[in-house]
Amino acid sequence: KQWYQRRVAITAGVYIATYQKSGTTWLQYILYQLYDEPQGNTEHINEAVPWLEEEKQEKIDAMLSPRIFKTHDKWEWVPKAEGVKYIYCYRNPGDVCCSYYNHMHNVFKGHYNYSGSTLSEFFEDIFITPGRSEQGFYFDHLASWFNELKNGNILFITFEDMIDNLYTEVSKIADFLKIDCSEEKLDRIVGNSMFDSMSKNSKTNYSWRDGTVKSSGSKFMKTGKVGGWQNELTQEQSDRMYRLCKELIEIPYGIKIRCTL
Repeated sequence: KQWYQRRVAITAGVYIATYQKSGTTWLQYILYQLYDEPQGNTEHINEAVPWLEEEKQEKIDAMLSPRIFKTHDKWEWVPKAEGVKYIYCYRNPGDVCCSYYNHMHNVFKGHYNYSGSTLSEFFEDIFITPGRSEQGFYFDHLASWFNELKNGNILFITFEDMIDNLYTEVSKIADFLKIDCSEEKLDRIVGNSMFDSMSKNSKTNYSWRDGTVKSSGSKFMKTGKVGGWQNELTQEQSDRMYRLCKELIEIPYGIKIRCTL
């Protein structure tokens, strides 16, 4: 609450909002290219598209327009102002759970100090139990944004649709932000933003954190695929997760989350 009260919402800005492991870095890099690197050719993507929660107001004010930020906050905690646009990307809970476990247990193990050793422990201890995850319960996070489905300043996209047809989704983002983008530029952005390209790119693969909070040699970008949860979660875990999906998302909001391609 104190952090929220300190913040001054920024006009003519764009906020990328996601639950963890739902395409945040992907969208950072796409918008960085769509806007032609407004903060210059930075060493890594978090310098160009910073965490809203971590930057001081003075640095935010000094950024060149258009200013792009990323956040894992729920809708009610994101600063609001006329002229601000929001892009909310969500991903199916099974893949989020498996990727989040890898993120805490393997990649940023030194940061989280998570003591659980298996995915099943993580599923019970952190993901499926309300109030345990760093960003809150997955389903509560989605619901906070889905309550704004009629808000014309928010573009809702999915990780699965981006995997399925990245060109279409990048075009959709450009149209939403009213960015005039040639086919040549779109093709270049799509090519640069494919999984293989980004996983090798030092600007986006978090290699700059190796040996500090990130375990050296660990993969920040796990697979970049849809449906891996089917090989990692038990049938009982999958059933529980997707029962909640139906009760908390599909029925109240009319949204059926795409879990496979």
